[in-house]
Amino acid sequence: FREDYNITIKGGKIPVPFRSWKEANFAKEITDIIESIGYKEPTPIQRQAIPIGMQNRDIIGVAETGSGKTLAFLIPLLSWIRTMPKIDNYSSDASDQGPYAVILAPTRELAQQIEEETNKFGVPLGIRTVVVVGGLSREEQGFRLRQGCEIVIATPGRLVDVLENRYLVLNQCTYVVMDEADRMIDMGFEGDVQRILDRMPVTNLKPDTEDA
Repeated sequence: FREDYNITIKGGKIPVPFRSWKEANFAKEITDIIESIGYKEPTPIQRQAIPIGMQNRDIIGVAETGSGKTLAFLIPLLSWIRTMPKIDNYSSDASDQGPYAVILAPTRELAQQIEEETNKFGVPLGIRTVVVVGGLSREEQGFRLRQGCEIVIATPGRLVDVLENRYLVLNQCTYVVMDEADRMIDMGFEGDVQRILDRMPVTNLKPDTEDA
């Protein structure tokens, strides 16, 4: 099956790819959204990356533009956030600790494209997203962040800015996606990315080396 779809893998105990959305066995809410949007068949990167992501394992996915990478990281992310307490401005303990996940993108345009795709699922699921990018009011973004959200989608430079100005903390952020990571490094964002990662909680839990 992997040969048929030109899927190459490297790592230990990698789950088998699924052949259809139905076979993927997602929560019914997510399957219903996929059907309502009209996504007929999963792409090769989705068939293999999503089962790995659903195990909450680190993954590097490489595929061409337009191959469905965004959905490949969104479905495991949203499936996990569904199990977490909602973050809003009424539950100050949770909102004061920041989002559960950060998605980094090299450009404002890509960040906004990811937001559009995320909201197709997030709005029906009650999962809130805030975009933090240059060219928009920092104060307005700060206001939305203080209202609470589960996911922040950002460009590295602006996210560092809001972190340093204390509009946001990442005390409970344990899920990070770096979309077009190679492009971010090429554009000189490596230092900003490291500063962002340094703001996140450190875990002493080690992965099972046989599975990692």
